[in-house]
Amino acid sequence: MKYKIKLSAPYFFGNENKHLKECIKNKWISAAGRTTRIFENRIKRYTKSKYALGIINCTSALQLSVRLLSPEPEDEILTPSITFVSTINAVVYNNCKPIFMDCDKNFLIDTEKVIYFLKENTISKKGFCYNKKTKKRILGLILVHTFGNLVKINNKILSECKKRNIKIIEDAAESLGSFYIKNSKKVHPGTISDYGCLSFNGNKIITSGGGGMIIFKNKKNYKKAAYLSSQAKDDSTYFIHNEVGYNFRMSDLHSSIGLSQFNNLHKVLRKKKIIHNFYEKKINKIKGLKILKNPNYSNSNNWLNILIVEKDYGISKKKIIKKFNNHGIETRSVWYPNHLQKSFNTCQKYKITETFKLYEKSLCLPSSYSLKISDQKKIINLLVKKFKN
Repeated sequence: MKYKIKLSAPYFFGNENKHLKECIKNKWISAAGRTTRIFENRIKRYTKSKYALGIINCTSALQLSVRLLSPEPEDEILTPSITFVSTINAVVYNNCKPIFMDCDKNFLIDTEKVIYFLKENTISKKGFCYNKKTKKRILGLILVHTFGNLVKINNKILSECKKRNIKIIEDAAESLGSFYIKNSKKVHPGTISDYGCLSFNGNKIITSGGGGMIIFKNKKNYKKAAYLSSQAKDDSTYFIHNEVGYNFRMSDLHSSIGLSQFNNLHKVLRKKKIIHNFYEKKINKIKGLKILKNPNYSNSNNWLNILIVEKDYGISKKKIIKKFNNHGIETRSVWYPNHLQKSFNTCQKYKITETFKLYEKSLCLPSSYSLKISDQKKIINLLVKKFKN
């Protein structure tokens, strides 16, 4: 169906053609060129990270980040159940297994339950953490910042992971432009942990068409990632490869679009906040409905607005999606919990009580940069009148 009001459509500001033409004129359109280096440096400065590496997409960035943990077959990674499936696939691609954790009211991994799991269900042995139940090594924890909202990363979770030699990967695909507020200082997601993964997919805050980035604290990790992502090439003249690598580097064509989009990030963030505030002001007055609130310890980029539908509204989430569809308005459910997906339903899950409840009553509302006030009013009017007009 061709939607009149789309969920999260890309927006082009007009300067993309200029950067693309420059890229074509320079005759370097493939990976690891000058434009990609410029884009990496811009992201590095904006996030205040030490190193940044352009990758073909965020899924590959996550896959590579897990690979950097030097996993062995059947090693385990702690993950939230509520996340886009690519987070979990990145674990499986490395022949590892996810351990699914519950989420909190903000659709973010419940770090208190993670800490409790580590204290009660693991042992330390030979410098690593082992799962008492499966006897397998737990190498990592993936924290997913969903819809622009940020996981509460405090000293407790950092300390518990550090003492067990568990590395943290931040899946920051949806959170470029979100910031933690710590003692009046802004801290970008992806910079607190060992690895941070960003996305520039077509539906994200800014897009490069396809593309992602890994940001690092550690030069050794950055150099290893650059090596592996370029086919682990030890000698480019005689084609010597001492490890199995990947063709994961972002092309200059994609970087040229991303770079031009990045120049307008401030405009996007300002508009996204206006959209969120309007939804929140109007929808929170409707009995049985509310907009997911941003955590008070951070500033969200408000990438997507999540509608919470309580039973007393009188119409189910499924029916709301269908009725919006009939009006040419694109909405969708939040992700189906991964611990219930057929591919992963034999994996370990821990005290998951809230995840499915949130899934049952939550959907994503149109949040594109191009969304008009008149579009929002139409959406809100349909919700107020329960689609009777």
